[in-house]
Amino acid sequence: MRIKAWAKVNLALNIVGRRPDGYHDLETVMHRIDFADDVEVVMGSDLAGAGRRPVSRVCRPVITVTVTGDADLDVSGVPCGRGNVAFRAAQAFLESLGRYESVSISIRKRIPVGAGLGGGSADAAAVLVAMNQLWGRPYGREKLMAIGASIGADVPFCLMNHDLAGDDADRSAPVHAAFAQGIGDRLTPLPGLRGVGLLLVTPGFAVSTSDAYAMWDARFAKGVGHEGRDAQEPDAVRPPARSTARRLAEVLSLARSRAECADASSDLQRVCSLMSNDFEPLIDERYGQIVQMKRLMIQVGAIGSLMSGSGPTVFGMYGSPGQAGAAAGVLGSLAANCGFDMGRHGSAVVVACIGDSGS
Repeated sequence: MRIKAWAKVNLALNIVGRRPDGYHDLETVMHRIDFADDVEVVMGSDLAGAGRRPVSRVCRPVITVTVTGDADLDVSGVPCGRGNVAFRAAQAFLESLGRYESVSISIRKRIPVGAGLGGGSADAAAVLVAMNQLWGRPYGREKLMAIGASIGADVPFCLMNHDLAGDDADRSAPVHAAFAQGIGDRLTPLPGLRGVGLLLVTPGFAVSTSDAYAMWDARFAKGVGHEGRDAQEPDAVRPPARSTARRLAEVLSLARSRAECADASSDLQRVCSLMSNDFEPLIDERYGQIVQMKRLMIQVGAIGSLMSGSGPTVFGMYGSPGQAGAAAGVLGSLAANCGFDMGRHGSAVVVACIGDSGS
């Protein structure tokens, strides 16, 4: 079975506290974008030879993962074994069924690796959806979401991007936007934007999510002051009175009363005015390029610009896909005029959209 693994952007991301277990509480608005990896899942034979057999420490599902990159995308650092979240998704699905079977997964990546676009989580979600259909839809939405949550914090949202159908009575239409709380596991569906153009630039370096959180802890949760900031103890980190993510979620929710989906005019202006990312200044401070790229996006007509997730991808929001495409045509020359050689820095530029795929 072939299936799309949709990327996401964070329209707002606020870290509202650090938990005693070391994890972080978030408030974030995530939105699916029409830019995806291609995932193919092939169902193998029952290797136990007896149809069904309890999975033990000796008997494990036989899973193979092959990863290739589209065009010049470097996937050399993507693992193909247990370190790959798509592998872990397949393993979790088979073990939940108690099946000892083979499955072959092929991933054609278009989403840059370590870019803040949720590519790994999207691949894992696509594998779960495909396997659920190939194995006769044994699970509905609730069970699939539980399996996804055990794999990674962004996997449940990526699952919501698909039709999670266990049977006719359990159909769940795709959700393209959601307000996420906790570690990203408490999801409230939102009306999505429609007809919005996106211009995405991924600098030539990757940022791991764990490193980004470590930067945040060092600055705000481990007593490290900076630029006149008072040092803070871990228990002094408190959620803000009102995060921009929460306010942005309310804007999208209110759009439902005006239209089925938020449009790309007044609602888009309000969305862009509330976009923020608590990781952004930290990533820019360490690596550079982020703030500079945001300024360039605005210069080429973006209504708003932001770094997605833990970075480093920067996206600009445009009133239409055509406007985003036109901006891409002049971005490189404008950057060069400002002394920023995107080719030398290994940046990847992608034009995408929100709400135009029809799927």
